Amino acid sequence: MSIPCIRGHHFDSSLLRSDSLIIDLGGHKGEFSSEVLEKFNCTAFVIEAMPDLYASIIQKPKLHTFHYAISDSIGSIQFHVSDNPESNSIFSQSTTNAGTIVVPSITLEAFMNQQGIESVDLLKMDIEGAEISVFDSLSDSMLHKFKQITVEFHDFIPELAIEDDVLRIINRLTSLHFHCIVFSRKTHFDVLFINAQHTNVLRILYIRCIKYIHGIQRIIKRLFGIQSH
Repeated sequence: MSIPCIRGHHFDSSLLRSDSLIIDLGGHKGEFSSEVLEKFNCTAFVIEAMPDLYASIIQKPKLHTFHYAISDSIGSIQFHVSDNPESNSIFSQSTTNAGTIVVPSITLEAFMNQQGIESVDLLKMDIEGAEISVFDSLSDSMLHKFKQITVEFHDFIPELAIEDDVLRIINRLTSLHFHCIVFSRKTHFDVLFINAQHTNVLRILYIRCIKYIHGIQRIIKRLFGIQSH
């Protein structure tokens, strides 16, 4: 029962089976969900706001795609196109902004209600700073519908100034009995929350050990100049 890391996101594979459901926010070209489906044969709902990225997602059984920006409102929203295709966002970043388009928007709660989703085995969130408003839009009861959440917080982008918000969200989920494991160093670009109702203390200890093993492996690779593939 490993702790995979796919496109910079760690998660607990012991919570995934063939009947599991994942939601992929900021699906890009569907790489994360496609790899999870290949490994675990579960069902994925992939949500991507950027039209050309959404159109490039390869369709396959059990992978469902949706053209939305997940935010705290329903309707439409301005979306800032970046020179870096990994950094398109509802937030304008002065150094990379290459224009603005309007895309359909929906809240995560409305999306789940629309699709009749009552429980999510894995929520992956990589939405370039919008994660703060998405977490804030979710009630405590909605958050408990997620067994685990792997999120890239964008507090490594100084322009967004969300450091305090990230800590506030971590404190909130901890108070709601989610275990928080931060795999990244210095910032929070690789954070895993696991709902305590779906795990146990020994499993959490194991995951924390894996975190430090992965950290030691990265240090060794840097020392010896080994490239990760």
